[in-house]
Amino acid sequence: MNVVIAIPAYNCAPQIGRVLDEITDEVATRVSEIWVIDNRSTDDTLERALEHRRTGRLTNLRVFRTRQNNSLGGTHKVAFEHARAAGHTHVVILHGDNQAKSDEVGLLLDHAQAHPETQTVLGSRFSRGSLLQGYDAKRVWGNRVLNGVYSAVALRRLEDLGSGLNLFALRDLDPATYRRFADKLTFNYELILDLVARRVHFAFVPITWREEDQVSNARNWNIFRTALRNLALWRLGRSTSEPVADRDYEWDEVQ
Repeated sequence: MNVVIAIPAYNCAPQIGRVLDEITDEVATRVSEIWVIDNRSTDDTLERALEHRRTGRLTNLRVFRTRQNNSLGGTHKVAFEHARAAGHTHVVILHGDNQAKSDEVGLLLDHAQAHPETQTVLGSRFSRGSLLQGYDAKRVWGNRVLNGVYSAVALRRLEDLGSGLNLFALRDLDPATYRRFADKLTFNYELILDLVARRVHFAFVPITWREEDQVSNARNWNIFRTALRNLALWRLGRSTSEPVADRDYEWDEVQ
């Protein structure tokens, strides 16, 4: 496994340092590189990440800034495309808002190493053994409803449609497909349906999920409605998103 940890970060200056602090030396030695991908933040996220890099603790840490704001889904595309070009085989997506525990990256790597047939491993907030700390009850209920509806329609138990900690094997992803998906927060829903459609073997691992000082960019009702629309289109065999025009998925490294 040639793994890179990609950390999408947008306006999470108070949290990005904690995310990097929680990456243990043991986890850091198991991955080739760690990328902070600043998505044109308007606060001090970029500088906080650079400050951490200057400490030298994470010797394989690199900091990038996208050339335009690509939202969360678009930043996944940035990570996947650059990881593939650099010869990596796996990408860990770790959100920069510190809701997931960075040291639990090791749980996903352990599972992939123990199960060679299952190389895409998704962190689950709602499995037996998951731990929720301070997570809003309405959001828990909404996620559980969506998980149930998606599972029933997909004929596959889907324990979490999109946490902030996931390990993707690039062999399991189809660039021609995911490039068409929306750049919005619902990107993960489209991606998991594509994995189901192509009969990719993937697993869920219970993780810890915290809600402390994070500021959500999600509009819950809009996401819920879009998720149901995408599911209906997918079941009908229709495209869930139109190709995004005039998008720049390039980045620049910041020293």
